[in-house]
Amino acid sequence: MKLELTEKTKLNASPETIHEWLCDLENWPKINDKIKSITVEGNRCFGEMEFKGKKLEFAGIVPEDEDPLKVTCNIVVQINQEREDTEHLTVVYEINPQGLSTQVVERIIFEREIPFWGWLLVKLIMKLGKPKGLTNLQRIKEHITVEGDS
Repeated sequence: MKLELTEKTKLNASPETIHEWLCDLENWPKINDKIKSITVEGNRCFGEMEFKGKKLEFAGIVPEDEDPLKVTCNIVVQINQEREDTEHLTVVYEINPQGLSTQVVERIIFEREIPFWGWLLVKLIMKLGKPKGLTNLQRIKEHITVEGDS
């Protein structure tokens, strides 16, 4: 099974503002505090992140898409340099206008297949556990303000 983590939030910003902000790779460190450095080249980036005390290299791309209500980020993280072991994941943001606010759904999809018991364990931990720190969407919400605010 593939592991998919989903979170939703509402933002007081237009779908256009949210789409533009999410497509800007310079904003990735604002979304994920584990990112320690990033270099952006167009719609591609590479950099270094810290996870569990280890420095990991990553690369990402936001493919050009004509859908103004969706942003897809494809990411590769090198989790073990000696074995050249990588983890591939896709983060999809669905942007749903809802009157004066906009709902954003974040789906993090890990490409590696995991056994059912592993999937079940992660889902249980996410349901019952208390995450430490802010989630990606909580960080995004801190940075995207109501249109017109400066």
